[in-house]
Amino acid sequence: MPQMQNILLVIASYLCIFLMSNWIAVSVIATYSCIIYFLSIAMDRWQIHKKKILLSGVIFTLLQLAFFKYYDFFRQESSLALDALHLDSSFLISNLLLPLGLSYYSFQSISYLLSRYHQETEVPRFNLPQLLLHFSFFATITAGPIARAKSAKGLTDIQQQPCGMSAQICQTEPRKILYPSLAFALILLALIKKWWIAGWLADHWVNPVFENPMQYHALEVLCAIYGYTLQLFLDFSGYSEMMVAFGLLLGFRLPVNFRAPLLAHNIRDFWDKWHISLSTWIRDYIYIPLGGSRGGFARTQVNLLIAMVLSGVWHGSGWNFFLWGLLHGLGLVLLNIGDKVYEKVRKVSPRESRNVLANTGWLGKVIGTFVTIHFVCFCFVFFRAKSLDEALQVFQALFQNTVNVSWTNNPLYLLSILLISWIAYPFVRHYTPKLSSIFGRVPKYAVSIPLFVVFLLVLICAPSGIPGFIYANF
Repeated sequence: MPQMQNILLVIASYLCIFLMSNWIAVSVIATYSCIIYFLSIAMDRWQIHKKKILLSGVIFTLLQLAFFKYYDFFRQESSLALDALHLDSSFLISNLLLPLGLSYYSFQSISYLLSRYHQETEVPRFNLPQLLLHFSFFATITAGPIARAKSAKGLTDIQQQPCGMSAQICQTEPRKILYPSLAFALILLALIKKWWIAGWLADHWVNPVFENPMQYHALEVLCAIYGYTLQLFLDFSGYSEMMVAFGLLLGFRLPVNFRAPLLAHNIRDFWDKWHISLSTWIRDYIYIPLGGSRGGFARTQVNLLIAMVLSGVWHGSGWNFFLWGLLHGLGLVLLNIGDKVYEKVRKVSPRESRNVLANTGWLGKVIGTFVTIHFVCFCFVFFRAKSLDEALQVFQALFQNTVNVSWTNNPLYLLSILLISWIAYPFVRHYTPKLSSIFGRVPKYAVSIPLFVVFLLVLICAPSGIPGFIYANF
């Protein structure tokens, strides 16, 4: 029965939270889930105060999110201010651990409360075990994807179908394994992407250069910048695909978080394909409530800029994250201004002015992709660096270390591999659906046996140690 499965999954999920974190994280998420549960009941019972109850739930969620995520930032600033005034700062807690999955279940709860406030038929009120599962499901708790109770535009499963969690959690028919061969292939692909390639890039190129960029040649610094973007993509997309696979094996359809973002032909297209569960959440719960595109062109750009800056500071409390979000916001604003200028000059509709460069043909798409990916790569320097000063040091090494600095590694080797992979990737992606259809027609043993053999090879030949996931830090 699905009800018993839900209870077993809650127990398993809380056990995972305890093993990966501690009992404090377990108590925080359990207490928080119960509070949201009672608030959802209160909204149904006291309709006259429904808006106040919703606001109290959202404010409470944001306060606990801000407290845990930004405590260290404000502690340091407060400590410096108190020391400057010759006041005692010893009462400030030296270190505050971030509860596991805090951001993800906070976002899911805001979405759930708003759905219940609007009494959306797709999202019935969860009972306590259902709500506990929705917030703590081990396949989404660590680093997403942000699985909403309701279906959302642009947020789809592996078959590009809507995948709201409410219908799946509340279903009465027994769950069954979904697409087992595909799930196993996703796990295998995730291991290769995360364990092999991303780990190799981190150990041999990214980490050494970012730790001391001034001792490396400019080409090696450039390789590290490219390498980090690729490492982050492989790390996070590999993790997300693994979680999608685990969901399929348990009968759940989780949203796909990445759809070839490194082939995006402009920054708008990039955010339609990168960390989709976060970008769509920001669109629906920050950008649109701010006014979206309803207040005229100038107001739309302000809303967009605010949404992207908030996206940046969600990832971390340093000024480098603020700048990362600001740069992406400015990139989107400049793209929209370019579309507006083209619309006025050529006297075309807003729809015709979008994606003009990519629509000119393959050359325009290549140019757009080249510019977009370089913008993304250089912005990610601020994302990777531990501080703003470290990021600026990377750029200093990139533009100054061209003479009197010898190669430590061979950057031309990595640049060649990256270029070949980038050229081949669109063709691989194009033929992947055809390969999937072929798999569907052959006997299962003809698919499962080769996959299992490759899986064993990956385990045998993979680097030692268990790699961590970058986005677990956010």
